[in-house]
Amino acid sequence: MLKYFKAISDIIRNYKFYSFQVLFYEIIFIIFYERKYNKFEYLNSDFLSNSIPCPYLFLKKINVFVRENNLTQICDLGSGFGKILYFFGKLKKINIDGVELEKKIYDSSSNLRCNEIEIYNQDILKFNLITKKYELFIFNDPLKKSKDLLELILRVKENYDSVYLVFINLDSYKQIIIQKSLIIINQFIASKNKNIFFCKIK
Repeated sequence: MLKYFKAISDIIRNYKFYSFQVLFYEIIFIIFYERKYNKFEYLNSDFLSNSIPCPYLFLKKINVFVRENNLTQICDLGSGFGKILYFFGKLKKINIDGVELEKKIYDSSSNLRCNEIEIYNQDILKFNLITKKYELFIFNDPLKKSKDLLELILRVKENYDSVYLVFINLDSYKQIIIQKSLIIINQFIASKNKNIFFCKIK
């Protein structure tokens, strides 16, 4: 129970002006949708960031981008407990793959598999990015170190001439990396570390 109070406190502190809007949409999600995919886990890892679900408010904004660009094949790199998979695969009926390294978290989300959803228990830095011809990669800040994020971006650029990338909740150091490595075509900034960046390859 304490971790849920901590999560609410973190939302209010980090999302600032948008915190009540974020909380409102999370309540809507909990009431009407599968709350089990809204779980989070604080990891003791030097490699992986904590498994924090994407805010429902942010999912709705990303969905507008997906619709506007007619995207039909998505990959969520660091899919956690599966909230993004559930939203796009189950609710929106869009093909989406998830890649999650932590076995316990992967196992928790594996029941999401269906015609629209596939999930891989792999390291995202080693995952075959052309398993399918993806049109969008989503990164809900899965990697703790900035250098690992850069490595992942470079791998995407090695495998794709044209693809969209969405980054969620990047800190200032990671923001510099995407500014130098990619073209930012749109963004939503709630606070210093709570944001969405819509990008494409240079």
